[in-house]
Amino acid sequence: MRVCLINPYVDISGSVYHEGFTMLPPLGLAYLAAVLIEAGHEVKIIDCISACPLPARERPDGVVRLGIDSDDMMAAVREFGPDVVGISSCYTIHAPQAYEIAARVKSEYSSDAPVILGGAHVSVVPKEALGQPAVDYVAVGEGEGIITDFCDALQRGRTPEDIPGLLSLSDDGSLKGIRERPRIEDLDSIPFPRRDLVPLDPYLARQRLYPGDINNRRIPKTSVMTSRGCPGNCVFCAVRCTWGRKWIGRSPANVVDEIESLVDYYGIREFDFVDDNVSVSKSRLTGICDLIVERGMDITWATPNGIAIWTLDHELLRSMKRAGCYRLTFGFESGDPDTISFIRKRYSVDKARDIVKYANHLGMWTVGTFVLGFPYEDAGNIGNTVDFACSLGLDLAMFYCATPYPGTEMFEVCRELGVDTTTTPHTRGFDTANLTAEEVETLRRGATVRFMNGLKRHPWKPIEKVHSLDDLRFTAKVTAHGLRMVLSRGEGEKLSRYPNYER
Repeated sequence: MRVCLINPYVDISGSVYHEGFTMLPPLGLAYLAAVLIEAGHEVKIIDCISACPLPARERPDGVVRLGIDSDDMMAAVREFGPDVVGISSCYTIHAPQAYEIAARVKSEYSSDAPVILGGAHVSVVPKEALGQPAVDYVAVGEGEGIITDFCDALQRGRTPEDIPGLLSLSDDGSLKGIRERPRIEDLDSIPFPRRDLVPLDPYLARQRLYPGDINNRRIPKTSVMTSRGCPGNCVFCAVRCTWGRKWIGRSPANVVDEIESLVDYYGIREFDFVDDNVSVSKSRLTGICDLIVERGMDITWATPNGIAIWTLDHELLRSMKRAGCYRLTFGFESGDPDTISFIRKRYSVDKARDIVKYANHLGMWTVGTFVLGFPYEDAGNIGNTVDFACSLGLDLAMFYCATPYPGTEMFEVCRELGVDTTTTPHTRGFDTANLTAEEVETLRRGATVRFMNGLKRHPWKPIEKVHSLDDLRFTAKVTAHGLRMVLSRGEGEKLSRYPNYER
């Protein structure tokens, strides 16, 4: 079978896009390609993002499209001539582009070639995706087994309706198929992602074009996933809809073998560990770190998707630092006791302060993420979170408005409160029981300004990060970026515009 896998172009607001906007190769599709090729199928990945023109151009409607023109994409589909087309739909906000591509494939290439959508978004809302006339099937959860079973069934002339994890729509509009599929227990059994089918050069060229991007300490950089799933049960998180709550990790040797191959073949010098929870097993992560050191690998790495504060201790942080970890992103989300209880975060304030302090001591850069505007929060709850964020000694705090994504418990809570959940996933925040969306956004802006002004009062803080010449270079880049942010903020961003700033 000839299988075409498509990573859609992305439409984003021009106010969000910036020159160093970070994009990473589609690991999920590269994994699917690996298992399909191993099963004897022919695969082409059309990565619309990698061919994004630099710099990307803003359309008259204020939207920036990252990716090739849809006509060029269709030309690539026709040239390959696939029997099956798989389209990635990972994010709710970008689902319209996936649906648009499906429609064009059906109307302009072949109405007979099955179109399958997979990814986090359609795993959560399969009925929405199958409601698109051009979508034949949705793969729910891990896709490797589903796509290979599907192609094998077609090749043998069998109907693929009984494949676990593969859903379609009945004539009466109900879901048809077996939703649950057993998780892949041995992740080492999956071949490494076929990155050779994804044009990495454009991603690496973007990194070279914007050397001041503080998301990269070294270049070239790429991503690696060492585990799947998260045992947490946060009320706002949809990860369980894709992976379930069972955490499964690759072995240390398997992970480091992949990292080493990327260093040797592509010259990669930095990695983003994009796991949902990389540190669930202390012994496993320590084993990864020890192997990196034993093999003399001169790399740096970070945890941009967040790392669970409750899994860390001083010994593990030292191992991570020795192995090249230089930046930790902590998913605190709240500093208010009532909100922490509601969202079911598993950390204490004392633990948080200790881990941040020790990571800073080791010279690691510390980033905290915070979410404001949960359903029952008022200005006082949010103020407690902002106080907490500003007192931790973080190098950067990022504040977001809560969003009730489909598949989460918070989505159901918001529906009970009468929140219009059909539109909120595409907007900033929502009307809570006590605050309007506009008030939440105002508090978020005030939190950001307050934190940034706090950094200005400690201009020498970055000096503690300098333990080597490499540290010095990165610290200089971060400092220059911070100065640009402060200078570009201008007189219009004064603290007095926002409530509760004197807390």
